Amino acid sequence: MAKIWHAFPGSNTAAGFVGFFEELRRKARRTVILKGGPGVGKSTLMGKVGKHYERLGMAVGYYHCSGDPDSLDAVYVPQADFLVLDGTAPHVIDPALPGAGDGILNLGVCLDEEQLAGQAEEISALNREISGCYAQAYRYLRAALAVRQDAAAVFEAALPEKEKRTLQREWAALLPSAGAGKESHAFAQAITWKGVLQETDGLVAETVYSLDVPWGFDADALLRPVWDAAGRREMERCAFHDPLDAGKLSHVTAGGVTFTTAVLLDAAVYAPELDGAVLRREGGRLAFDRAACELMQNQAVEALAQAKARHDALERYYADAMDYERLNEIQRGFLEALP
Repeated sequence: MAKIWHAFPGSNTAAGFVGFFEELRRKARRTVILKGGPGVGKSTLMGKVGKHYERLGMAVGYYHCSGDPDSLDAVYVPQADFLVLDGTAPHVIDPALPGAGDGILNLGVCLDEEQLAGQAEEISALNREISGCYAQAYRYLRAALAVRQDAAAVFEAALPEKEKRTLQREWAALLPSAGAGKESHAFAQAITWKGVLQETDGLVAETVYSLDVPWGFDADALLRPVWDAAGRREMERCAFHDPLDAGKLSHVTAGGVTFTTAVLLDAAVYAPELDGAVLRREGGRLAFDRAACELMQNQAVEALAQAKARHDALERYYADAMDYERLNEIQRGFLEALP
């Protein structure tokens, strides 16, 4: 059975929205960028593209939207060397090689612009409210990251330097000796209005090594040397970034091997030996940091839920202005012409 996997090309982070859409586009020879307002059918069309290739027995990657995880931001088909993605805000993407490598499909041509022009004031007000909700969420996420970094400092002190270097060497040695392939970036977890969601099927590989560490431990210190070693060996590798701090790694796949902080079946587990005296001394601090981080993160999720409710209201304006007969005709033609 062809592999089907799910991931997030972007996440709401402490630094705002962070996406890896350009990196995703570099994976495919042919890309079609979808344009149009909210609710014009971009996600629905991408879902149909994915199902089309599934029926042909091909592997398909579904990349979900962190603003609404029930919607899609992209679909990637390696065997067809084909990618279709949403090129609208907050991840505006335009063709690098219009016509030659990238195409644009504008579903916005199905909109009644005269009707929408008469509702411009209401639409603008909703957009301002949505932006305000996201700004609030990002303030909470910055606070959540600050207290998690405090916990990471405790674990850094509790991890002996010799133990850290030993694990770094051991993990890097588990990689194949050589390989060839492209580099890619994504999120296996994303902070959404439904909470922190995780998609682990993109992490499944022939061999899986899992790092068993407590909440707050900075796994990037152990994963980064693996990522760098895979790059030196020029093997295909994918970095899955931390959803709260996108500059950090949560998981790495390279050369058919996955190194992860997730709990996966049949994974070989590594647990670093931490200094118990440090952990006992700082137990209250760690408990406070975790509770504060979860509180701030929950408040961020609530703000994202408010943004989603307003976005749903915004979509209704666009849905009511759609010419669905024309939309269905465009979708049929696009699907019939797929590579």
